[in-house]
Amino acid sequence: MYCPVCKSELSGDLQTCYVCGSDPKDSESETKEWVMLGIIEDKMLADLGLETLKSCDIPAVLFSKSGFFGNVGLPLAPFHSNSSAGFEILVPQEYADQADETLEMTLGEKWHRKE
Repeated sequence: MYCPVCKSELSGDLQTCYVCGSDPKDSESETKEWVMLGIIEDKMLADLGLETLKSCDIPAVLFSKSGFFGNVGLPLAPFHSNSSAGFEILVPQEYADQADETLEMTLGEKWHRKE
């Protein structure tokens, strides 16, 4: 079974997706188009950005590009390359512009919107 919102693989009979918090059985959540808005390279700033979006009632999901998930393995440097860690912020399409403005004000030059 996969989450209809973030497409994460789910196991068991979950009431909410452990990644994005949506109800896997909610047909309305299937209609939301989620987009990868941009990348934040620092874990603390990524967490700050995520919490800021949530405090503004903007649904958001944070994915680690380093190969680690959650808080395991800090500082979360990728084990498969020499590049810095990266954290992708995903939001529903309808919130993309509002989320971008919020992250720009919060993180400044540390925020990199996907072109």
